[in-house]
Amino acid sequence: MENEIFERDYADEFRKRSEGRQGADFLDALEESGFWQAYKEEMDKIPKRVVPKEKADYEYLLSECDAYVRQFGGKVRGEVDYERWQATIDLYMEHFEFCDREHLSLLKEIAERAENVTFSMKDGVLRLSIFIGYFDEVY
Repeated sequence: MENEIFERDYADEFRKRSEGRQGADFLDALEESGFWQAYKEEMDKIPKRVVPKEKADYEYLLSECDAYVRQFGGKVRGEVDYERWQATIDLYMEHFEFCDREHLSLLKEIAERAENVTFSMKDGVLRLSIFIGYFDEVY
């Protein structure tokens, strides 16, 4: 049997779609008008509370991510931010590998417990960034 190969390169197509968006102009206009600053000031007036489930998710994932980077030689940074009202966990490693049930389970739990997960690279170091809401507005 022959190997089956599927390849597509969508980089140019994506770049063309992104360049054609008008939304950036609108967002830039909002920034220049001071809208985002005024919005932040109004949102800061609303009392916030810690969401117990989100706090538990953060603490659990921070512990598990710490164990992961300890095993594979990386760096972990967790932050509960009382100015931006969010919690983040960042893992910095030369590579990520989820190669057995235990590590695949961690990846699944990250996806289930986080609100947003981002992979990025800077200077040859990969960053896995986990965003957890942690706070909720009290109305």
